[in-house]
Amino acid sequence: MHWVALRGGSRDPYVLARLGLYPFAMAHEASDARGRVGHALAAAALGEADSGTMDILASLQGNRRKLAAKLISLHDRKAALELLAPEDHQAIAACLLALDRPEDARRHIEAAHVDAREAAAIRAHIEICAGNFEAARSALNAMFAHDGISAPLGPGFEPYSIDDLSSDLASVADGPKVSVVIPYHNAAATIETAIASMTMQSWRNVEILAVDDRSEDESRAIVQRLAEADNRLVPLENSREPGVYGARNTAIAAATGDYVTFLDADDWSPGERLARQMESLVSRAVTISNHIRMDEAGRPVAPRIFPLVRPVPITMALRREALLAAGPFDEETTGADSEMFARLEMLHGKAAVARDSAVMLVARWRSGSLSQDKEGGLLGLERHRYRAEWMFRHAGLEAPRLPDEPGRA
Repeated sequence: MHWVALRGGSRDPYVLARLGLYPFAMAHEASDARGRVGHALAAAALGEADSGTMDILASLQGNRRKLAAKLISLHDRKAALELLAPEDHQAIAACLLALDRPEDARRHIEAAHVDAREAAAIRAHIEICAGNFEAARSALNAMFAHDGISAPLGPGFEPYSIDDLSSDLASVADGPKVSVVIPYHNAAATIETAIASMTMQSWRNVEILAVDDRSEDESRAIVQRLAEADNRLVPLENSREPGVYGARNTAIAAATGDYVTFLDADDWSPGERLARQMESLVSRAVTISNHIRMDEAGRPVAPRIFPLVRPVPITMALRREALLAAGPFDEETTGADSEMFARLEMLHGKAAVARDSAVMLVARWRSGSLSQDKEGGLLGLERHRYRAEWMFRHAGLEAPRLPDEPGRA
């Protein structure tokens, strides 16, 4: 609970590092062993680990050592492999995939006692590398089947991509209306796949709010054509700040559904997603699910190396009135999904959040895309600054400034 941790540790390098505020952890003096661990974790995450840092990380045990491996893996896969324990088969396999060693990864993923979802995602990646698309299809389907989700791919020997995923399910009984918010900007190549994954939901009482964020391609014409074929699709134009979060706020204001959830214009969700979310919301205030990313070759990947299957805030669903009460999304360049989910968790309590471990979203991943920069590259410092701003705001504190920021006291 960041809002609690910061009230007692706003200058503690270990607390700051564990909250993902890595540049801020480095800006404070490490006065004891715990602080030095905080510095080491932060240096690993920022790609600044030296030999002294590695000595500290190598001395860690258990979950802290695995965390260190996870943080350093984005910058140095080999160093991550040295930190991982022999029994961390899935993490080791993911690092080996990132090092383009799929057959070495295969030996680890075939070991016993591995998570079925993660193992299936890694197997799908390995089989595509081997050119065995029949086995890759089977592995990806198994990842969904583990949680009772229908197979999105038919049998075959051909390559596939996110655009080949599909659902064909019987409708569930009528229930409350769900507003699905899909912002888009120059998404002519992907928007139809995203919208189709919502029009094919088993939960039929939906409105799909497709919000154009100043597109200059054929996106708007595609959305209009689809809206003429399905009156549940509502075309909108972003009337707020340019960007995905201004577009979402535009849609939330226009939504008429009892519940709201989100999808990006280059993503896909299985047909069971909304029905499962509505089932979770019978007893909880918010629900969130797992996702994977899929590259152009159809391989499950993780920009942060491991795990491949992980929760993602964009899958959050909740009552529209609760979302309005929480206030609008911060209209930032990046990272406001995490802020909104953390805000909701703080307002309602962790026990009010249903966490569905099923993969309810497949995100399109383009190697070298802007989202990669947002994860750890060109926009990394901007993302860190915004993360610190909202975490300290939630704690009722003024966010600190980094040494190179104007106005630092």
